[in-house]
Amino acid sequence: MVRRWFRRLSAFDAANVLFLAVLGVLVAYPFIYTVSISVSDAAVVARGGVTFFPRGLDINAYKQVLSSHRIWLAYRNTVIYASLGVVIRVFLLVLTAYPLSRARFPGRNFFMFLIGFTMLFNGGMVPTFLVVRGVGLLDTIWAMIIPGALGAYNVIIVRTFFQSTIHPSLEESAALDGANDLQVLFRIVVPLSAPIIAVMSLFIMVGIWNNYLQALLYLINENLYPLTIILRDIVVQAEGEEFMGLRELYRVPVPTQSVQSATLIVSIIPVLAAYPFIQKYFVKGIMIGAIKG
Repeated sequence: MVRRWFRRLSAFDAANVLFLAVLGVLVAYPFIYTVSISVSDAAVVARGGVTFFPRGLDINAYKQVLSSHRIWLAYRNTVIYASLGVVIRVFLLVLTAYPLSRARFPGRNFFMFLIGFTMLFNGGMVPTFLVVRGVGLLDTIWAMIIPGALGAYNVIIVRTFFQSTIHPSLEESAALDGANDLQVLFRIVVPLSAPIIAVMSLFIMVGIWNNYLQALLYLINENLYPLTIILRDIVVQAEGEEFMGLRELYRVPVPTQSVQSATLIVSIIPVLAAYPFIQKYFVKGIMIGAIKG
């Protein structure tokens, strides 16, 4: 059957299959290599003997990572930032994009111009820092959530979804039944917008989860550091296990590269776990506005 399938392929299809196969390997290799480093035997890792698949089995790197108080504290902080950030940012997105998607909203073109203008120019790093400090957000959890909470690109995507999916007749029917604008939004529009809300939630969560610069600029208290700062500290230190204060816990030293790889794997588990639950919405949501008809 496989041979018949290959025989039916045209030269163009065969070239596409080959290209996508090579691309898939290139994309998967860094992740597989990182996993292999994190679980391979320490002696093999130390002499650079791991190239693709794991060699030996050694989970001491994960023991060190999971025994670190700083890792768990940073994990908790990152989960808090991501959870609050998704709720607040999606709420603001829906409240902003919905009225802008309705033709009867007065001045919507003017407001869209203002929002689109922010995609071309921004305040810059220093002025933004001064604003964050001036309003009292510096060195608080809100410094990781409020600045940049409403992205112009996200507003345009959600607005396009509302325009192409939510027909005005639904609003008219609800209005005849006595529903006001907020009731229409939260009882009709939001339930019908699960694909775009799921996609935006994933994008926002990944963005906050990987947010490094904002934490570096606005957080001073180490107890508020997210995972990205801890990862930075481990990577830039000459000896990762010395930074984590865990060398004395194990008689067998763990290579720095193994600790770094294990920390990376532990840090991306929530994102990998969340993706399968919204995969069915992902393709539909990401293609909003790409096809007309």
